[in-house]
Amino acid sequence: MKSKNIIFKTLEKRLHTLILLFSAIIVGAILKIFSPLIVRNIIDNVLPILSDGSLGLWVSLFAVVIVLSFATEVFIKDRTLYIGTEVSNDLAKAVFSSAIRAESGELKKVKTDDVINVIGEDCTTIGNKYIGRDWLTFIQSSLFLFTVFITMMILDAALGLLTYVTLPLVYMIVKTTEKHIAGVNIKAEEEQKDRCNTIRENIEKIRSIKLKNGVIYEEDIFNVKSERFFKQYRGIQSLSETVNFKLYDLFIGLALAIILGLGGHLTLNNQSSAGTVVAFVIFIPQVYMTYKRLMEVSINFKNIENELGAIDDILVLRSEVKAEPVTKLEDVHSLRFDSVSYYSGDDRLENISFELKRGEKLGIISVNGNGQDVLFDLFTKLVRPRDGEISINNCDINKINTFYLRDLITAIPQDDTLFDDSIINNISYPFPFDEYKYNDALHKSGLKNIVATLEDKDQTVIERLTPELLQRITLANAFYKDSKIFIFNEATSSLDVRDEDAIMNEIFKLKNKIVVLMTEKIYYIAKCDKVLVLDDDQVVEYGRTADLLQDRNSLYSKLLRKVKKVS
Repeated sequence: MKSKNIIFKTLEKRLHTLILLFSAIIVGAILKIFSPLIVRNIIDNVLPILSDGSLGLWVSLFAVVIVLSFATEVFIKDRTLYIGTEVSNDLAKAVFSSAIRAESGELKKVKTDDVINVIGEDCTTIGNKYIGRDWLTFIQSSLFLFTVFITMMILDAALGLLTYVTLPLVYMIVKTTEKHIAGVNIKAEEEQKDRCNTIRENIEKIRSIKLKNGVIYEEDIFNVKSERFFKQYRGIQSLSETVNFKLYDLFIGLALAIILGLGGHLTLNNQSSAGTVVAFVIFIPQVYMTYKRLMEVSINFKNIENELGAIDDILVLRSEVKAEPVTKLEDVHSLRFDSVSYYSGDDRLENISFELKRGEKLGIISVNGNGQDVLFDLFTKLVRPRDGEISINNCDINKINTFYLRDLITAIPQDDTLFDDSIINNISYPFPFDEYKYNDALHKSGLKNIVATLEDKDQTVIERLTPELLQRITLANAFYKDSKIFIFNEATSSLDVRDEDAIMNEIFKLKNKIVVLMTEKIYYIAKCDKVLVLDDDQVVEYGRTADLLQDRNSLYSKLLRKVKKVS
């Protein structure tokens, strides 16, 4: 199982921490046993000889052991939380990367809510609960109970009760700190909600992210949010554990030091020894508290397997990133489809062949079927051909790094590819802001004057905008990216005729670019250098525009004449 491999690798990377943790568990158990034995020695051996100096030494040693025991327990809890959250974090990042990098067809196999539940619940449960709490608590508690049992058998005595005079003080500290924890916990819940919203939007907008080559950007954003959440989680849990459990031990130990000092003074005044009984009075609360913790541990192997299985269902999704050695081309001078075919469900393309040189524009019109949508996905490697080859500079795009390929290609689909963010962030996504490129994109998309009229200018959140403005922002993002290859698929369908003409003029002004224009508006196709006509997802005509127009029997020529008659 891939999830188990991730867990083992995470633990292997933190082997030094694990060694320190298990060493601390052993030392902690010894210190807990050592402190009652010191008390027993004080009562049975120190007090009878009436040595005040010796008593002070042993009482001081007892206090030091108690403080060290407290510090060791805090360290154990802190490192346990660290190991658990690191496992959860590594699992969550692996699941998120697997989902966001998966092939489009593969991602359809899982629901968005399933991805969110796996990251938000299953990954957290595996690391924080099963590893960070249950297993390590089980080991620690079992070791202590076993050690105490051996010690009790050697001492051969113990019954008693100890009054916890420090409980009221512990109660006040716990209640005061709980209010602080509650406030911090609200912030952590908000971070978790933001983290889940990020996952949901990324999965729902996966097509846009891939087209705009934002995969690495989104992973970096998610990693920051995920690490911030788990950092807050560790802080809350560490403080809660310290207040609820460790302060209790500390105050009991210090109270015992005071009682032993006072009791020792009384014993020096001719009182009989009760060292063994007192030692067991100390042991019994520890044993019962440890046993209570052990009883709270829930290790259900079936639940663990189910959660690991849910994680693996996403980790095994086939990634769109294959072995792709080409990460740079000297220049882009050609784009070619060579006998390309594709079959998947209702999507189908048969034997597509054409070639474009730098500076050329290809118009594609589909008479029937959804062939141009499939072509769009093939251009951007959202899907891969079953047969044939797609190449740039005679290099198969399957050998070109996917992220680099999407830097080379700007692809603008008909559907919405924007995010619930400001205009300026949507236009520059996923690249650093460049004022010159930004203003140029505003100008080419016709947004400059429109944005100036908005109340919040380019900080306006897009959810309040019209479909026309949304499409302009999508086009502005394309102009901002300014790649070597542009693919437009009905990219101006929401604009009126006048605005559409203005945008098309900007598209046709693009120099030294390879441009593919997919549209049902044939009069724009006529301005392209070459034309590809699809009918029932097959190529029926392909050639230079001028040649097809001269042939009055060509399908393209007939379609254009038909449009002119209607107009």
